[in-house]
Amino acid sequence: MNHDHLIREINKSYLLRIEQIKLHREMIGSVYFAEGRGKSYVLKIYRSFKTADAMQSLRILDYLQAHSFPAVTVLRTARHKNHILLEAQEGWLTAVLYDYVEGDNPDGLAEAELIGHQTAELHKLMRNYPDEPLLHRTKDEYIDDYLSIMSELDCDSNSMAALEQYGNELWGRMSKLPQGFCHGDLHTGNMIRDCHGQYIFMDFDDASGDYPGMDVAYMSDATHFNQYHDLMYDDTQRLFERFYTGYSKVRTLSDNEIYAIFDFIAVRHYQIISRIVRCQGLQSVSKEFCDEQYGWLMRWQEICMRKRH
Repeated sequence: MNHDHLIREINKSYLLRIEQIKLHREMIGSVYFAEGRGKSYVLKIYRSFKTADAMQSLRILDYLQAHSFPAVTVLRTARHKNHILLEAQEGWLTAVLYDYVEGDNPDGLAEAELIGHQTAELHKLMRNYPDEPLLHRTKDEYIDDYLSIMSELDCDSNSMAALEQYGNELWGRMSKLPQGFCHGDLHTGNMIRDCHGQYIFMDFDDASGDYPGMDVAYMSDATHFNQYHDLMYDDTQRLFERFYTGYSKVRTLSDNEIYAIFDFIAVRHYQIISRIVRCQGLQSVSKEFCDEQYGWLMRWQEICMRKRH
């Protein structure tokens, strides 16, 4: 969007004096850094198909703020709204202005136990979330859309059949797990360690009422997304143990949820590739990339089976 237009819209709605704005990143939505009168802000503009996620994220953040849980602060407009609407070619877009959080992204390995403890506190608090039911993601979102993309790229039919079978196995196991609040995209890039040593959680756009163990898996993920090597399994196991040392002081996981940690890491591959393509277009990935991911997933499946037995 035109930067001057955005500055006018922000200043009109929030009665601020924003002087400059710059694009930080663009993926599922557009994230901007804004400055004015010596203060910094973050503006997030959601794509039209993410409106429901945006509104749920705002409800969750309001709830967390009311219960003093460390999460990003949503600024209110002059009319006490927690968002504004911006007109664009694709329709009306939801835009949210946040306070900028000073601090650093934490070290996921060195600080795993502390992050685990705070993650469990989040899960515990969200058990009493009183608002309308949390969204639930479907198998299509987690698994099947990736297979559709493979088909659009004319990938090898045998590879597609193997990925479909693996995806069905993953879904069969995960769909039997206990459900509850899940951040859905929990990693060190979505938290800031502030000057008080607290972890400020942000980006609740993928939150759901699905599987708390998914957050544990993503924080325990010591794999490399593009390059496979067998040591990643043991590295993930060790990181999980450190994370769970803190997490288990507040709440525990069942044996099946712990076994599913490695399943969720595979599901993450299906989901992220789908997300990239649906936001950036089919041209954003190549058939060669999908072939590499097929190899990664098949080797991950094999080592998971071997380690479990």
